[in-house]
Order: sequence, then structure tokens, then C-alpha cells
Amino acid sequence: MGRLLRSLHVQLFLWAVTPVTFVIIAISFTGVYAHQQEMRDFVVSRDVALARLTAQIAQDGLAHGVVAGDGSDLATWMALDASDLQGAIIVLDEDGRVLAHTSPGQIGADLSRAPGVPDALALRQGSAIVDDVEGPLLTTFEPIAGTGWTVLIQEHVDELIGPLLRFPSLIPAIAAGAAILSLLILGFGWLTIVRPLQRLARSAEQVSWGGYSALSGPPQGVQEVRDLHQAIVEMVERIRGNEAGMRDYLGAVTRGQEAERARLARELHDGPVQELIALGQRAEMADRLVEREQKAGAQAVLRELRQTGHETVGELRRLIGALSPAYLEDLGFVPALEMLIRQASARTQAEIHLDTGDHIVRLSPDVELAAYRIAQEALNNAVQHAQAQHITVRVQCREDGLILSVDDDGVGFDLPRRPDLLTRSGRFGLISMRERATLLGGRLQIQSAPGQGTHVTAHLPECSIVR
Repeated sequence: MGRLLRSLHVQLFLWAVTPVTFVIIAISFTGVYAHQQEMRDFVVSRDVALARLTAQIAQDGLAHGVVAGDGSDLATWMALDASDLQGAIIVLDEDGRVLAHTSPGQIGADLSRAPGVPDALALRQGSAIVDDVEGPLLTTFEPIAGTGWTVLIQEHVDELIGPLLRFPSLIPAIAAGAAILSLLILGFGWLTIVRPLQRLARSAEQVSWGGYSALSGPPQGVQEVRDLHQAIVEMVERIRGNEAGMRDYLGAVTRGQEAERARLARELHDGPVQELIALGQRAEMADRLVEREQKAGAQAVLRELRQTGHETVGELRRLIGALSPAYLEDLGFVPALEMLIRQASARTQAEIHLDTGDHIVRLSPDVELAAYRIAQEALNNAVQHAQAQHITVRVQCREDGLILSVDDDGVGFDLPRRPDLLTRSGRFGLISMRERATLLGGRLQIQSAPGQGTHVTAHLPECSIVR
């Protein structure tokens, strides 16, 4: 029950229904009160008519000599019947003595001090509500002409209006209870909705400035606010994981750059630099042979110089191609991709198939480089780690941009549920592909599972077709 009351749906329902309920109750009480007043007026009118009729009957009896002047036989002649009333019909003389009564045992009793009788004897005609030990008493009185007698009709108000119409007397208690209930609902809503949301907003503001510990406390409030708190905590954990992953990735990139620089320096020093030194030495040797007029020896040294120069140029082109693919700059993305696939095919027994359709795709330099590097990394992963037998590279140019996919039938792997876990497992290549696509406004999708191969799809935002 407590969990149900903490639900936001129940809270909103209570907040919405409570005012409407109060309005309905107020309208109902207003109607009941108006009906009560109408009922009282109706009863007063009825009793006045009945009192006049009773007075007329008594007056007729006196006029025809049926009733004695002292009223001693009035009760016998009139035979008063109050079966349709919730009270009594009484005929009093001028001293308040009962001449006739619906209860025969009351005849002759002195009611001069009974509730309502003094007013009746004094005013002789009219109606009034007087207090009685059993509750409010409606008293209607009418004089009998030619005598000092008075017809008196008395009915208890509570018995007239019935239990339902007595509710207005309970209005103060009901209103007080409704007010207390409203305060309880508002207080409960404040404690379980408003304050937890305010606390959560302050915590979120602190988190935006790096105060991740602001959300360390237990969630409070209704279940929906607790769920929101938990969702923000999970989002913060993802952000922290992404930040840690990005730091690891940037560190790996920095280390990779330094390692690549060191490798290039070694290769330049051990390769082209040494060959250039050798070229200089052979040029000096050729020069000395020319001075000695040893033409045949000089020609042989020059042939060696030419061969070494070609080899040096080839080595330099290889190094330059590793830094920036020349085919990409000179011929475009598709020819460079074809060359990349030929180079990859030379390193593996897997069949690599390229599908570009019947057109040539041209992209901006940034998009071409990103697409080339993504294809290069995906191919390297498929060749070196996937143990694939078949690799398919597809290039599609659509209205919404370029779609580059690399699919293999290799061993596959379990894809982590968060990108930052890739960096923790050392898969910086996948992060590199994702970052290249994201920086250009695109996206990268990776699908893989053990034994089901790997499918890498890059969506890049630009593509044009050259027929």
C-alpha cells in the first residue's frame, strides 16, 4: 500500500480528484440544505392548513351545539388523528389545559409550561421552532374563533427531514476532515515529489560541474523519481566511462604517434639515409675513376648508383604511402580502396571481394580519408584477428550519404555494451573508426558475436557519383 501511494500516478490522481471531490461535496451540501429549507416550508404550510382546518371543525361544533362551551366533550366529538404526522395535534384552553389530544391520556393535562405552548398562548397564530429535550420542535398554532382555545400542532424537525437531510449539521466536521486530508495529500506530495525533484536538480547541477558524488545518496520520493535518479546515475556512469575511455584512447593515440615517429625515424635512418650515404660514397668513387680515366669502372659504379637511387626512391614512396596514401590523393577513394584490397590480399589466404556498383564515388578529402582509414582498420582486423575465409567490402552512394561496410565470416567477438569498455579491452582500432565517423557527423555500427563473424558499417554524410 505504501509503495502504491508513492507512485506518481496515484499522487497526481489524488491531487486532481481531491479539489473536484470537495466541489461535488459542496454542491451536494448546498442542494441538501436548500431541500431541507423547502421541506421545512412545506411542513409549516401543511401544519398551518391542518391547524386551520382543526380550528374550523371545533368552531363548527360549538356553533351547532355539538360541543359544550367548556370543551369537555371536544375530544370525543373531534377524534383527532395524527397518523400522517410525525407529532401531535392538541387543543388547549386559555390556561394551557388540554381539551383534545391525539393521545387520549394527555387530555386534561396542564401544558402551559411545555415547549412552544407559552408562545402559542401569547401569539395565538403562527409557527415557531423551539428547543426540546429531543431536539428542535416545530410548533404551529391557530386560534379557534369565539373562544380562548388554541389548536397546537407539534412535530420534531429531525423526524421531518429524515437522516439524509441532517447532513448539513455535519458540514463543519466534514470540512475540517477534508482540509486535514488535503493538507496530508499536499504534504505527502511535497515530501515525495517536489523536494526529491529539487534535490535531484541540485545534484544534476553539481554533476555538470564534475561533482559526481552528488548522486551517491539513496534515491528518495515516488517510484518515478527514484527511477529518474537511477537513470541519471547510470548516465553519469556512462559519461565517466566514456571520459575514461577517451583518456585511454587519447593516451594510446599519443603513444602510437610517438611509436610511429620513432619507427619512421629508425626506418629513415636505417634505410634511405644509409642508402643516401652509400650513394655519396659511390659518387666519389665514380668521380675518382673518371679522373683516372677508368671509364669501364666509372660506368659500373654509375649503374650501381642508378639502381640504388631507384631502390631509395621506392623505399621513400613506401614510407610516404604509409603516412598518406598517394593513390587516395591522386586517383580518389575507389582506386585507393582497390589498391588497399590488393595489398591486403597479398597478406592473407582469405578471399576479399570489393563491390562498388557501376559508378565511381567521389568525396571531399576529409571524408575520403576517413572512409579509407575505416576500411583499412576493418580490413586489418579481419585479416589479422578474425581468421576469416571471406571478406566483402561494399561501397554504396545514396542520397543521405556514403555507406561503407566490411563483412567477414570470422570468429567474431562479444561486443561490449558500452564503447568505453572497448578501450579497457585494448580495442583502440574500433574506437578510432567510431571517432572518425562521429567527427564528420556520421556514425559507425558494429555487429559481432562469437562464431558469427563481424559486420562493420560506416555511414558518412557526403557522397556524389561520377558516371
